[in-house]
Amino acid sequence: MSHPLESALNRALSIRLNLQITLSSLSIVEEWMDIHLDRWLEHLPMPHELPDGGQVSYLAMIGSDLRRMWWGAWGDPRGFVPKMVDYFKLCNIAKSDAAVLDQIGEVLEPRLVGPWIGVWGGKVTTGWHFLDPHAWSVVETMFGTHEAKYQLKKWIADAQIERIERFAQSIGDAPFTEIEVALPGDTVDAQVDALTAAFTQLTGAPLAPAMVGGLRTITAPGFGLVVRVRGGKIARVAAALPGIALDDIHRLCADAQVTVEPKLAKLVGALGEGIARVEYGRAGDRAGVDVYVEPAQTAPGADTPAPAQAN
Repeated sequence: MSHPLESALNRALSIRLNLQITLSSLSIVEEWMDIHLDRWLEHLPMPHELPDGGQVSYLAMIGSDLRRMWWGAWGDPRGFVPKMVDYFKLCNIAKSDAAVLDQIGEVLEPRLVGPWIGVWGGKVTTGWHFLDPHAWSVVETMFGTHEAKYQLKKWIADAQIERIERFAQSIGDAPFTEIEVALPGDTVDAQVDALTAAFTQLTGAPLAPAMVGGLRTITAPGFGLVVRVRGGKIARVAAALPGIALDDIHRLCADAQVTVEPKLAKLVGALGEGIARVEYGRAGDRAGVDVYVEPAQTAPGADTPAPAQAN
């Protein structure tokens, strides 16, 4: 019988290996990006660095068209913050970005924190997120005075939402802030109604009727809304759906007129043991579906990726 710490260490190393293996199947990840993704993995705390026997939580995303990928991790701040400080220093974090992290951390005092990294649009984007709920009345004070704040404030008041579930921030050029809220309502129909109202109010365009009909067939509530703000304007609005089967994801993409690459099912199956959540996002005239998976340990005999090399 293995020691709990040894089991936790094996789990951490195996999940990291699985994430690295997946990269070889994604053409959007160019060779020069490997060093950034490896650096992110190397700055996650190991089990012995987490207090009270805590573990790292992981989530990985693949776009249905394989043109976006994202990794996130989080856990106890006592284990994560020292690693994040070192990581962001290597990312040459600007003093203004560091000040935002310090200020928001002091205000919210989060219990679950971590870094994230993603690849889309030919770029590597990274940042940090807090994964525990916080009162909107407190979060609101951290937004500047701009159009997006007033749009968001009005919608949250209309929907009678009192708290956010997640707060994320990117660093670097054109940084963005992202919040996630749980949609009101105790039934699927009530939450879908809230979702359609949110898209109409925040994007100026309702969800397609076929898509609304498909969403109503989801068997259990648990919908959320993700709003991204950049430069004082709402840059992206996404419907966060509870984990659904791949066949349902194909139907969702068809209803939303979004591409599904044939390799998606194989990549999702290799990456994790089940789909944790799905997002339908709209950014201007662009739309996409993203599939989130809790990464599993690599299967015995899985191929090990070649060491990353910087260009």
